[in-house]
Amino acid sequence: MKKKILLIHTGGTIGMTRDSRSGVLRPDHFYAGLLKVIPELSTIADIEVEIPFVFDSAELGFQHWQRLAAIIQSRIGAVDGVVVTHGTDTLAYTASALSYMLHNVPVPVILTGAQKPLGELRSDARNNLINAVELACADIPEVCIFFDYQLMRGNRTSKNHINFFDAFHSPNYPLLAEVGINIEIYRPNILHPGGHFHVFNEFSSALAVLKLFPGCSGGYFQPGDDVRAVLIVAYGAGTIPLQTGELLPRIEAWLRQGKLVVLDSEAHGGRIEPQLYESGSRLLEMGVIPAGDMTFEAAAVKLMFLLGQYDRPELIKGNFQKSLAGELTELS
Repeated sequence: MKKKILLIHTGGTIGMTRDSRSGVLRPDHFYAGLLKVIPELSTIADIEVEIPFVFDSAELGFQHWQRLAAIIQSRIGAVDGVVVTHGTDTLAYTASALSYMLHNVPVPVILTGAQKPLGELRSDARNNLINAVELACADIPEVCIFFDYQLMRGNRTSKNHINFFDAFHSPNYPLLAEVGINIEIYRPNILHPGGHFHVFNEFSSALAVLKLFPGCSGGYFQPGDDVRAVLIVAYGAGTIPLQTGELLPRIEAWLRQGKLVVLDSEAHGGRIEPQLYESGSRLLEMGVIPAGDMTFEAAAVKLMFLLGQYDRPELIKGNFQKSLAGELTELS
């Protein structure tokens, strides 16, 4: 008996068509006739298609994540897996958000997209979609991203290339599966639900992000009273300038104001270790929170998620330092 898969199309390059005059890619309701375009899908599973909105992924935000979570929640128990087609630019952010929202999700939720539209020559859309549907039929109960023959944990993934088909990577966590002649699923790497399925909906935009660069004074960066957390994207293992830019006094002031301050790294791989250097050690002593080995996308979305769940800073800080959905390697 074939599995039942819910396919949710949200827009993005995978379903776009190219304007014949301008050459610009535009969102399109291409997926309404999906099975006519890729008839192979009907041999893999019984496909139910839902199109809640069709946007370039740069337009997506909290309300769209909440809509996706609500659709998935309403179909749990009636489908064996979910595939979400999505634009690549914010795919890792949506995957991170859904991983926190869909607590103990019992079925695969696989997000995928394409670098070229399905209707174009040499498109990667067909391969990504067929394989995502096939993997959604397997026992992989977590939120994932499938791209270019690789299945990755969604909240461990970042977009790392604009032009190549292998546009995503998982710098700090091994693959969940690979597709070749056969499908190889790496069971030890997969999460297992530890309780009842529950959806958390709330987010808060009370987050400011400061990206450091040489010569940056920081004077332009003035998070307002409504900002409850500041995410600093620092250098390397978590270093900041101590002699220039007056950044340390500014951080001290934010902490006195009751803002959470989180330290992340511009490096894509590895674990932030601010204690290795003087500046990082001073930040830790002040109460700045390290982001561990989380991707920027996972850390930023996690902060907005926790700011939406809790008012008390100590609860946000404590939960940020825990792995909620496999996004963080906790030190023993």
